[in-house]
Amino acid sequence: MQTYRLLPFALTLLAAPALAFNAVLPEAAPAQEVVADAAGGPPFDLTDKTRVAAGKARYQSGCADFCHGHQPALFIDRQGLDPDYVYNTIREGGRGATPMPPWGDVFSPEEIWELVAYLKSLGQW
Repeated sequence: MQTYRLLPFALTLLAAPALAFNAVLPEAAPAQEVVADAAGGPPFDLTDKTRVAAGKARYQSGCADFCHGHQPALFIDRQGLDPDYVYNTIREGGRGATPMPPWGDVFSPEEIWELVAYLKSLGQW
């Protein structure tokens, strides 16, 4: 019976980090932490509807389900993000500024740029 009283507390502790993923994205990483480059910039126009759709599909099947949610308030109407910074954050992870893991070994550079294209389509940057 003791275990059942602790279950809500344990579930809250497990859920808190997942909810934090959608809470904060720093405006820019400190200069000394920027070690990655954005692979020479996007290999296509970030407003290309086909690429935006591919990024949206990838986002909805991975990023949304596991961390950010299907309506990512973190990016909707967001202003002033640099595409290279977003690319590097996806590739290298939050590196301590956020709990986001690195995805550079999971997605190709082109797939990451498609994610950037989708996120850019949600904001004003």
